[in-house]
Amino acid sequence: MVQRGKSAKYGKSNIQIIKSGQARGYMEFDFSQRHYVSENFVSDERNLVKGDLLINSSGVGTAGRVTLFNLDGDFVVDSHVTIVRFNKDLVNPKYALYAFANIGFKTIEKMATGQSGQIELALPIINNIRIPLPPIETQNKIVEEIEAIETEIANLKAEISDTEEKKKAVLIKYLQ
Repeated sequence: MVQRGKSAKYGKSNIQIIKSGQARGYMEFDFSQRHYVSENFVSDERNLVKGDLLINSSGVGTAGRVTLFNLDGDFVVDSHVTIVRFNKDLVNPKYALYAFANIGFKTIEKMATGQSGQIELALPIINNIRIPLPPIETQNKIVEEIEAIETEIANLKAEISDTEEKKKAVLIKYLQ
């Protein structure tokens, strides 16, 4: 399935709406402000499912940004976000995320049409984006290797942060 989110009136239901600016790329969301649809919102196949790929589809600087939805709860996206839902027997959603990231969010943004900040990634453009599609076993292996590297990166960043704190402690100890 490749489909745009739908416009919805805001309200106080239990269904949270993700606006394009809140889908920050990869697996990151900014929920510093939360928005919910109205109580009379009619749910359909566009209610998000874990593994959906969300592509910001409008606006300079946000169009082309791809975020993997992997959250618990009831969520939908607004009409500025396209939902890509894969057959999980054929496509590992995390692999698809990495494949889109490999294309580059800026490259995807350049596929958009429009001008003066009002660019749009239309559904036909998104439907024509092609990623390599090896067998699911290979996709899973790629994801496993990337996750191991990401864990290593996170550990090294934590180590750097700890080392920076040690440096500050030495400076405070001897210079104050």
